[in-house]
Amino acid sequence: MSATSPLSPSRPSTALVVGGGVIGLACAHALGRAGLQVTVLERDRLGSGASRGNAGEVCPDIVEPLGSPGLAVKAVAGMLRPASPLWINPVPSVRLWGFLARLGLHSTTRHYTAGAASLAALAEGTFALFEELEALGVHGEAAKNGFLFAYPSYEEAEHGLAAFRRLGAPVTAGPPLTARALADLEPALGPAARAGFVVEHQWSLDPTRFVDSLARRLRADGATLVEGARVTAVHRAGGRTEVRTSAGTYGADVVVIAAGVWSREHLRGLGVDVDLVAGKGYSFAVPADEPPARLVHLGSAKAVLTPLGKRVRVAGTMEFDRDPDRFRQRRVDAIARAARPYLPGADWERREQEWMGPRPMTPDGLPLIGPVPGRPGVFLATGHNMLGLMLAPATGRLIAGLVTGTADATLAARFAPRRVARRARGVPR
Repeated sequence: MSATSPLSPSRPSTALVVGGGVIGLACAHALGRAGLQVTVLERDRLGSGASRGNAGEVCPDIVEPLGSPGLAVKAVAGMLRPASPLWINPVPSVRLWGFLARLGLHSTTRHYTAGAASLAALAEGTFALFEELEALGVHGEAAKNGFLFAYPSYEEAEHGLAAFRRLGAPVTAGPPLTARALADLEPALGPAARAGFVVEHQWSLDPTRFVDSLARRLRADGATLVEGARVTAVHRAGGRTEVRTSAGTYGADVVVIAAGVWSREHLRGLGVDVDLVAGKGYSFAVPADEPPARLVHLGSAKAVLTPLGKRVRVAGTMEFDRDPDRFRQRRVDAIARAARPYLPGADWERREQEWMGPRPMTPDGLPLIGPVPGRPGVFLATGHNMLGLMLAPATGRLIAGLVTGTADATLAARFAPRRVARRARGVPR
C-alpha cells in the first residue's frame, strides 16, 4: 500500500486486522498509509456487526458518553417497560449485571464531564479526516448541513439546548424554535414536533456506501481483505503474531483486534479479559416522497431520522442483552410507534431493511484503543459504544501512531485498554 513516509528498520512492516467493520477498515487504511502491508480478517461480511445499519452520524461537536447523570433511574424504568428506549434484559447474567453496576458508578457528573472531554480530544480533526478520505474516493454521500433536534414540548427543547451549550456545541443563538418556526424550517415534520433547534456543521452519511467505498480503496491500495475468516486462535511466536482462522493461518508483525463485541472472546484466548458487552441498536427504513432535508433527532422518542434518498432510516434504542445476535421485533415496533407522529408523510406500512447491530459498550463510555497488556505486538481497537462510525478515522490515526511510535502519549493514555483489562479466569498465561 502507499505510504506517507518510509518505515524505519525497527518498525513493523506487516499487520493483521481482526475485524472488517468500519473500525477495522479504518485501522487498516491508516496502517497502510503508514507503510505497512495489511490483511483484514472478517468473520462474516465486511461491515457486518454494527457498521451498516446505524444512523450515519458524524458529529464530533456533540460527543458524550452513555453514562450521563440519572442513567440509573432510566435503566430501572426501562426494565419495567420493554418498549423503553433503554431496555435491559432482566434474565440474570453475572457479567452483564456486573457491567451495568460499573456503568452506574461512571454515571456521575464528574465522570461524564471527563469522558466527554476525552471523546472530544479523540474526535479532534474528524471532519478533516473524512475530507481526506473523500479526496481518495471514500465517501458515504455525506450531507453536511447540521442536525435538527425536535421535541414534543418547548420545555424539553430548552433543556436539550442548554445541555448542548454546556458541551460547547455549535447551536444557533437564541431560544428554541417554536412549532411554527420548526414547521417552516422542516416541512416534513408532523405536529408532534412542537419545538427544537439546529446543531450546525454536523454531517450524516450512508454507512453502507461508506464501508463499501473504504473497502474498495483498501483493495486498490493493495490490502488483502478476507471475508468468512472466523478466528479460532491468536498467539505470539518468534517475534510475530499468528492468527488461526477458518480460512487459514496468517502471520504478521502486529495484530489489531477490532472485532467489535466479539473482540472479548479473542482476547480471552490470549488470557486477557476486558469489560465489554453488547448494547444492541435497531433500525429500519421507510419510503418517503418528501424526506427531511437533514438528519433529525427526536429528543424524547430517542430515535433518529436519517434521509437516504427517497427513504428515511429510523434508528434508535439501547438494549443490553446476553445474546448479541438475538433480534427482537418488538424493539423495532417500539421505535416505529415513537417516531411515526413526527414523520406523517412516510409510508410506515412499508417498513424494510430491519436491522440490529451489537454495539461494543464499555462501562466508562470510552473506546479501548492501544496495546493489550502483557501481549507484545497485539493492539485493541473496540468499545466505541454508539460512536464507531464517527470515531473510525480518528481511531485508525491513533492505532497507526501507536504501531509506528508516533502517537500522542497523553491522548493514547486516555483510551489504553489496561484500564479495564484483567487476567481471564480459567485461561492459562
